[in-house]
Amino acid sequence: MKKIGNIRKKFLTRERLMLITERLVRSSKQNGWTDSQRQRWMDFFENYEENINRIYYQLRYQAWEAGEFIIFKRQEGKKMRTIYESKPEDLIVDTLLTDCLMYVFWEQKQIIPQSCYGSIKGKGQHELREQVIRLVHGRKNVMVFIGDTSKYYPTMVHNVLKQILRLHIKDSWLLWLCDVMIDRLPEDKGLALGVPSSNPIGHIYHAELDWYMLIIMQISGYKRFCDDKVMIHTDSNYLHTAARVLRDKTKDLLGQTLKSNWRIVNCTEERFEFLGAMINSHGARMKSDNRRRAERRIKRIIKKGNAIAAFRSWSGIKGGMKSLAVGNLINYWKEIYPEFFELLHEARRVIDEEKHRNMWHRKMKRILETAVDYRSEINKIVYQDGFANAA
Repeated sequence: MKKIGNIRKKFLTRERLMLITERLVRSSKQNGWTDSQRQRWMDFFENYEENINRIYYQLRYQAWEAGEFIIFKRQEGKKMRTIYESKPEDLIVDTLLTDCLMYVFWEQKQIIPQSCYGSIKGKGQHELREQVIRLVHGRKNVMVFIGDTSKYYPTMVHNVLKQILRLHIKDSWLLWLCDVMIDRLPEDKGLALGVPSSNPIGHIYHAELDWYMLIIMQISGYKRFCDDKVMIHTDSNYLHTAARVLRDKTKDLLGQTLKSNWRIVNCTEERFEFLGAMINSHGARMKSDNRRRAERRIKRIIKKGNAIAAFRSWSGIKGGMKSLAVGNLINYWKEIYPEFFELLHEARRVIDEEKHRNMWHRKMKRILETAVDYRSEINKIVYQDGFANAA
């Protein structure tokens, strides 16, 4: 098995660290800064060049030591998740590690199956949900397995993860950086949810099991979103066998546990819940919890009366309804929430005016730049060539 080396020389430069910093600041501004995040970045930029040089030399000579996490809780539906946030220096280094892992495992090795989704460009949950709907739509007696791993990120075994990385990476510097970032959580178990590198590492950790189900078990309808797995097959008995194999291999290969509430359903007879949608062979509709959550957002926006906020909220709600049969639901919302859709029309009008104004400004800028260039050429001819001829 070919291992990838020479990573430090390719990725560790001051210019890359500066580009990563710029990328992080831009994305943080778009997502909205908290006061504490803004203060941490302001402190970092007070001695920007000095901090970048310090990070560069500490990484170059393998003297980098990661700081402590900023830990907080966040409610996601019915789950309470522990989120880990890093300080700017640690976030820059972790993003550099993410770029290295994406280069090794996606560009060079390409060991992540195409059936894996989540935190990959162009392969989000809406795309996977659309794929599943397309696979079961209009088919008779198609069976679907739905299950997920219990506490996937908190139960990752560090030794198993390090062995997987050493199978594919030759560069000692990158292996050292991986070990430093993995060992930020104690007790040799768990991966910090919320740092950039957790997303690619989550796929790398699960890749061997993915290939086992695709190649050995020959489940062509196997799909995975982070730790949520779905298998589509026409043979109920074989799908039950594959589910038991998946349960056993999750324990043997990953040292983790498949949740006991996994299900196998006949899509012709009943619906199954997957990524916020209720799906069967006849179509898909919005999950009741998601619908109520969207209606609460609409009511809050109506109280505020903010057209731009209405447009942003509707973009998120509409993205969650992608590939779902929601035509009747939208018509129903238009009847009971007319104020919200009036705000949307107002937002579209404001955005169109802004686009027109920006287009006009760009056009005038090009005209003025052309005029300035033209005048400069005239001045050159008159003042330089003219004086030369006179002399």
